[in-house]
Amino acid sequence: MSPSMLTSAIKGCISPDELLSLVEQHGLAFNQIHCVTVLSHAAQLVTRFRCVIPRSGIERMVQLAQEQLPAMDAQGLATAAYALAKMGHKDDVFMAALLEAAKPQLHDFIPQALANTVWALATLGHVDGDFMAALIKAARPQLCDFTPQALANTVWALATLGHADRDFLAALLDAAKPKLQNFMPQNLSNTAWALAVLGHTDEDFMAALLKAALPQLRDFNPQDLANMMWALATLGHADGDFIAALLKAGKPQLRDFKPQALMNTAWALAVLDHADDAFMAAVLQLAADMVIGLGSQDLIQLFMCMLWLGDQHSDVVVPAQLAAACKRAWMEERDNALPSRVQLEVLAVVRQLPGCSGAASEQASDDGLFSIDIAVQFPDGSRLAVEVDGPIHFLSNALTLPKGATRLRARDYLLSLGVGPV
Repeated sequence: MSPSMLTSAIKGCISPDELLSLVEQHGLAFNQIHCVTVLSHAAQLVTRFRCVIPRSGIERMVQLAQEQLPAMDAQGLATAAYALAKMGHKDDVFMAALLEAAKPQLHDFIPQALANTVWALATLGHVDGDFMAALIKAARPQLCDFTPQALANTVWALATLGHADRDFLAALLDAAKPKLQNFMPQNLSNTAWALAVLGHTDEDFMAALLKAALPQLRDFNPQDLANMMWALATLGHADGDFIAALLKAGKPQLRDFKPQALMNTAWALAVLDHADDAFMAAVLQLAADMVIGLGSQDLIQLFMCMLWLGDQHSDVVVPAQLAAACKRAWMEERDNALPSRVQLEVLAVVRQLPGCSGAASEQASDDGLFSIDIAVQFPDGSRLAVEVDGPIHFLSNALTLPKGATRLRARDYLLSLGVGPV
């Protein structure tokens, strides 16, 4: 069979069995084009037609492809990585070899190939900081040519991989801003989520993103809505009108929210101090119905919402069983709190101050709900509470702005203690 006929035969396979049979019969004759084509076609069978390909079959395709990596061009390498990610096939040895072959060719990668490659790395959880730095260097001059999907996938991948490059991210947002009207709901939600994960605030960009999202909210699925709410809360971007519209779009879909998405949404309302009793009551009732399946972090988030509702003197009633479960999870975390290294260093400094030699860490507040990072009792009976928040508690490009979780805890903390943390 000629090379061109073999390529056509691969593309013509309509089932995994037919494709694997062809690989078995002709795999030794595959060149680099055949190897890329067979991986790409396998990915199409898996994603488009819901077919199942045995892991052993994919491993055989990967084995053949690895032998051909030195001969693959930029497009072929990007396509191979993307195909494996679409199939969810993680092979760190192969991926490392692929990146080694790709690195000297990155200047030949077109925008889509760059975006597909970084998306594949994030989807497969393959971390390679040196390769990412090289990819970013190649991508930056081409950002204006990235499609909306490619831009959204790239920022999502950066967040998923935890690869923070402030200058590149700012350039990416500059390229994305004029294209936001062409972003699909998931693109908008994922972009906001990624910025929150990276702790990168950009008020002008977020305002433009919300403007683009507002007329599309009816097309957001539950995960998109929850991700958007969580992002707004984490970044501290309060837009009451947008949040009200988002809740209106979300309420008919509440039963389709996954537990974590539901808890994140309730938590975000508390962080943003956005009262909507009807929406919160519906969330709490759903949470009560699934309380047995909720994890400790879900329950802790809800307990913070309960504190917020109390602060608001809200008429929302928290179902008793849910309230008890939430408080139990909160108290367990409080009881297991351990001082961080930074906290111990601050404690040592505080103890050197006049009248502070008896300072102690992780002391319970008077109401028993909070663990005070550093508590000082002065001889005259006055008291001081010191809250120690390291850089992780603040936005990465605005270190004076706390993230949503820190803001909410500080608010509840102040009301509980009646004193201001230092």
